[in-house]
Amino acid sequence: MKEPVRAERLNEATLGGLETVLRAACGMVLAPSVRRSLGTALTRAAEAQGLPKAEFLQRLLARDTSAVEAFIGYAVIGETYFFRHPEQLRELGRLAAASTGPFLVWSAGCASGEEPYSITMALLAAGVSTDRFRVLGTDVSGRAIARAQQATYSPWSVRRMEPELERRFLQIRPDSVNVSPEVRTRVELRRHNLVTDPPPVAGAQAVFCRNVLIYFPPEVIPGVMERLVAALAPGGWLFLSPAELPFAQGLGLEEREVEGQLILRRPLPGERPPARASRPGPLRLVTRAPSPLRRTQPTARVAPVSKAPASQEAALPPPPPPTAGSSLVATLEQARAAVRDGRFDAAEELARLAARELSPEAYLLLAMMAEGRGDVQGAVDSVRKALYLEPQLAVGHAMLVALYGQLGQPEESERARRNALRALEGLDDEQVLRGVEELTVGGLRRALVPGMKQGKSGAR
Repeated sequence: MKEPVRAERLNEATLGGLETVLRAACGMVLAPSVRRSLGTALTRAAEAQGLPKAEFLQRLLARDTSAVEAFIGYAVIGETYFFRHPEQLRELGRLAAASTGPFLVWSAGCASGEEPYSITMALLAAGVSTDRFRVLGTDVSGRAIARAQQATYSPWSVRRMEPELERRFLQIRPDSVNVSPEVRTRVELRRHNLVTDPPPVAGAQAVFCRNVLIYFPPEVIPGVMERLVAALAPGGWLFLSPAELPFAQGLGLEEREVEGQLILRRPLPGERPPARASRPGPLRLVTRAPSPLRRTQPTARVAPVSKAPASQEAALPPPPPPTAGSSLVATLEQARAAVRDGRFDAAEELARLAARELSPEAYLLLAMMAEGRGDVQGAVDSVRKALYLEPQLAVGHAMLVALYGQLGQPEESERARRNALRALEGLDDEQVLRGVEELTVGGLRRALVPGMKQGKSGAR
């Protein structure tokens, strides 16, 4: 039996050096869980190269090409599984089936291959003939591509698949799962660096880049997004994870809602994207920052929530008053709509009505209103009422991180951060949390990373 790898804990200087190597090589900023695993990655990469760890580390920090490549292979392969965000894959199948001509799909940052294989399965399940489509999967890690080419996975990777698709496209064994040749032959796998390399395709009908952008530093993301859009044919579709949609702001893409999720389309020449309210930027939670539910634009900070100018308030119709039979959900939705329209007085009135029904979400909305007026202590009080009703409300604890930071109470801010992380323990990254705005477990968990600072380019 193979001995488990025992990796000693690396000091901060060594960790910083390793992160610098990764950032220079592939533009990635590591999540805390990945950072903690760098010691194991270093040990495994040294073993693969047949070198003592100290010698391998020396070569790695000196940017030796073979050492860097080996290290990337063990350090940046993300966790994935088959049929992640299945509603997007179903929509892809519908789009391809309704189209004519060749259908090219690029899976960018495909890790160990579950995504491009899932894309192929979705197209086949939708009745798209094998001679009409091609799927390209790319990743910066040669080791990840090698694993994808083997197309052999653990049963855990297929935990989200529908039984019918599993029976049709997979060969199930007691301890492993193999992708069928029908699927494998339609997928091309290739190494590619999203940060430094030009797009590997042109004129794609669809591009998938999900749960990849969140690992890049803010100054890198716009260039990556431009290359993703450039790879699309006019009328082509871009699929991002829910947490990454704000990065597409300002690129002139259309939005379509599919089963509660948004997908993006590159307009045809001469088309104009439909007018819509600008989408807020990515959530970043920092000390001494606005509430984490008030998001920031990628290039400039949004003005704090405050009362709209009188002319704007007069130009917008008032919300329909809740009737005696109105549900709590309907009242909260009216309050959210009022916020989106800039009718903050109406939003606060509706939130107070919902709060009478002991709704934690209503108190979170009242906290946003209070903070917008500059009443930070009032915002804290409203969040604490929400937490009294729902002690495990992760978004509430997260809001307190920023609010206590504004009040100059770092110990309380840190305690709130730990409470928020505890409330997220055991939850799937894709689960949508209770709160005022849609926010996933994974998005909030990443936002709670300590030590992030806000600069002109956004959170760092």
